[in-house]
Amino acid sequence: MKHPEENIVSYSAEELERLPRLDGARRPMSDEEITRAMHEDPDAAPELTEEMMASARPAHEVLPEIFPADVAEALLKKRGRPKSERPKIQFTARFDADIVEHFRKTGKGWQVRMEEVLRKAIAMGL
Repeated sequence: MKHPEENIVSYSAEELERLPRLDGARRPMSDEEITRAMHEDPDAAPELTEEMMASARPAHEVLPEIFPADVAEALLKKRGRPKSERPKIQFTARFDADIVEHFRKTGKGWQVRMEEVLRKAIAMGL
């Protein structure tokens, strides 16, 4: 029995140039040739039709032993930041440079601290 290492072959760039090439590697194929080759390939999956798409079912219904409901739910769970109950809006405001610089000097999260100051001002009735 051969070991996998015995199947490894090395070639120099010059040796590779002398090796015969496959017919398809010698010239570019046209779109028609590519389509024909795709349809003639016995290993290629068939193109999906509207009927196939209409009859498609979720994997957890077809293969419950592989995709139980909890696994399917985890796979379908939305990613990213969760939706906030009070989503923020984006707007543009202009402040004097010294005000912005004061908050930026406080480091990461300076916008949050600026928001806290504005909330305190609102609470005071300003």
